[in-house]
Amino acid sequence: MKKSYSFKLLSHPDRLLCDHLQNTANLSKEIINNIKINIDYIEKEVLSTSSFIIGLSHDIGKATYYFQQYITEKDEKRKSLLKNKPETHHGLLSALFTYYLLKKYLETNNIKINNLIDYLPIISFIIVRRHHGDLHNALDEVYLDEDQEKIIEEQLKKFDYNEIQEIFNLTLKEKIFSLNVKDIIDEVVNNYKSDIFKNKKIIRDLKNNHNLLLYFIFQLFYSILLDSDKTDAIFRENNIRKREYIDPNIIDVYKKNKFSQNNNKINNLRNEIYNEVIGKIKEISLNDKIYSLNVPTGTGKTLTSLSFAFKMREKIKSEKGYLPRIIYSLPFLSIIEQNYDLIEKLFKFSDPKTIDTSILLKHHHLSDISYKKGDNEYEIDESEFLIEGWNSEIIVTTFWQFFHTLFSNKNSMIRKFHNLSNSIIILDEIQSIPHNYWKLINESLSFLAEKFNSYIILLTATQPLIFCEKNIKELIINKEKYFKEIDRVDLSINLNEISLEEFKNIIKEDLLKNSNKDFLIVLNTIKSSIDVFKFIKSLNLKNTELYYLSTNIIPKERLFRINKIRNNNNDKFRKVIVSTQLIEAGVDIDVDVVYRDFATLDSINQVAGRCNRNNLKEMKGKVYVFIIKDRKQEINKYIYDPFLISKTKDIFKSITSEIKETNILNLNNMYFLEVRNGMSNDISDENLKYLYNVSFEDIGTSFKLIDEDYDKVDVFIEKDKNAIKIWNKFKEINEIKNRFERKKIFLKIKKDFYDYVISIRKDKTISLNNLSEISYVSMDNLKLYYDKDIGFKEDIETPSSICF
Repeated sequence: MKKSYSFKLLSHPDRLLCDHLQNTANLSKEIINNIKINIDYIEKEVLSTSSFIIGLSHDIGKATYYFQQYITEKDEKRKSLLKNKPETHHGLLSALFTYYLLKKYLETNNIKINNLIDYLPIISFIIVRRHHGDLHNALDEVYLDEDQEKIIEEQLKKFDYNEIQEIFNLTLKEKIFSLNVKDIIDEVVNNYKSDIFKNKKIIRDLKNNHNLLLYFIFQLFYSILLDSDKTDAIFRENNIRKREYIDPNIIDVYKKNKFSQNNNKINNLRNEIYNEVIGKIKEISLNDKIYSLNVPTGTGKTLTSLSFAFKMREKIKSEKGYLPRIIYSLPFLSIIEQNYDLIEKLFKFSDPKTIDTSILLKHHHLSDISYKKGDNEYEIDESEFLIEGWNSEIIVTTFWQFFHTLFSNKNSMIRKFHNLSNSIIILDEIQSIPHNYWKLINESLSFLAEKFNSYIILLTATQPLIFCEKNIKELIINKEKYFKEIDRVDLSINLNEISLEEFKNIIKEDLLKNSNKDFLIVLNTIKSSIDVFKFIKSLNLKNTELYYLSTNIIPKERLFRINKIRNNNNDKFRKVIVSTQLIEAGVDIDVDVVYRDFATLDSINQVAGRCNRNNLKEMKGKVYVFIIKDRKQEINKYIYDPFLISKTKDIFKSITSEIKETNILNLNNMYFLEVRNGMSNDISDENLKYLYNVSFEDIGTSFKLIDEDYDKVDVFIEKDKNAIKIWNKFKEINEIKNRFERKKIFLKIKKDFYDYVISIRKDKTISLNNLSEISYVSMDNLKLYYDKDIGFKEDIETPSSICF
């Protein structure tokens, strides 16, 4: 672009402020223009221009002498001092400028005030004020104290009006409205105190609000600004947003080649379910936004739902004109790895050259920081940006990542919020959502689907009553038929309390009597699981591979053991697996007998799905459930909600014989109906109130998908020679003074580093190291604190002397 004016102001050390503001504004407008939103009483052009204005003015505060002095300083020590001066900070001045700029746009164009428009200026103020930090509650943001007022006055005395005027003359060439920068500044100087007071009242009035629109629009604008701002700062161009094609028939081809010869009963059932679901693609209406695939465990939900999503994506593109991302979200890391590997295999089978990170992305806190697109492998900081922004066609991620993007005040989480819109969202094992959040999830996902054109697919064998039946489109018409056709296991429920010693003796007898059968024994706590594992190990069972799984084991070893269990087809050795509940949902293993400490009905059903999973056993699988009690109470009460446990017991009390798998659906329906009728909505209502009132900090603190009542400490376990190298590299990285460079280099080893990290209760482990915020067990102390079979020894009184 030709510029007659000689621009000098910088936004970054190597970036003109003029270029940065224009690019951020254009990127923001492009993003929102590509999102299909259903809001009847506000024109898309208003949202588009508002997002453009926020992007254009978000860094206006950098046009002061103070910021320019800081950004051009070469001496690092002096630069650090300048950075910490209040006059250098640009967020508040930029926010005030944005407020009046957006207000002027609305007034100049005679855009009528309504429920949303009334809030747009103050929304823009808060967004820009916090675009380098986390959001606070909206009511706490509309203030300026005396010190801040003085800083604003000082900044305006040394503000480059002329260059900013030239930037706006150049950028607003489409004549959104004419602008005199000094007029805007005069409004800032003369009106901000009275307007702050007015906006406090506007925010306070939200106490009577019962609509999610303001929260969603707020997060949408905030997300778009964060993403556009950082995209321009990192890439300078927008080719990273190019969308990729996915063959909608890729799974059809895969199934035809891989499973065409497998004509056993379970595979025939999987094919029947698959064909019924896929056959609905042509007839479904895209006005239906929430779908359910509720079929028995082990009947191919993953492949079926993905194939449905791929075909839905093409249908939406054809009929609606936009191309949805597919967000596949699961509750546990173990099944994320499993499902990601399956999806990757699909693409590699079709054409190994077609699969890269722009097509398929895995995102959780332990995932590898590496992003590839074609022949281009991005730098580590670029890769982190692209991964955390969900720049891919298929994102395989955790419930934690998904729901903490939806309900958050964290800058780093909200940046990908806009990618929730216009997406196909698969929520696998949806029964894992705590019932306290059912109402919150219902209202929020329904709003996302209705107003932001997202499609939700719920996958489960145990359908919770988060949504009413009338609000869901069932992908299987007669699901009862499929549940009745599967009779792989019998469940035996013993509601009499027994001690752990009694439980061990029962297991011992069965293990010795059935020496050729594979066993899975699932306990509710690490302590009880270790006790049982040690007991079984002491039996010295012949021709037996004994496995132990819990979060006490480092992730690298845990994944290795799961893969070994899944792939161990040695007929000479039977498998005996002792695990906590991490094994139960979705992990594709198959055993003959399951023993389970008492749990909620959905958990019992999930672990039953690991028994005779493929229906290839000569005899039906057996699942035995016992109520194990320690000296204080039933062990299940340490980890499960007593309300859910009581409802599960109520369901089982009337049953006097073994439960056949054919009756599972009926029991699940009874259970979830009891839960819905008896549960409280207080926690959901509280969180919804925070959303209605745009109390971001409150929702960020209140919403906890994983609620732990004790503090945990990360511990690095130096288990092998590779771990020694990684820990030494970690120590070197911690010596780097520049925090940005330190983070950049750590990202290169992040995945390998966390392969050796476990989280342990703080009262069971060592004191934190202030530098690294992580504890450490060296190889010299390994035998003392970490057992090769059971992992971290929680019963050891760990001295601080082993801490790095």
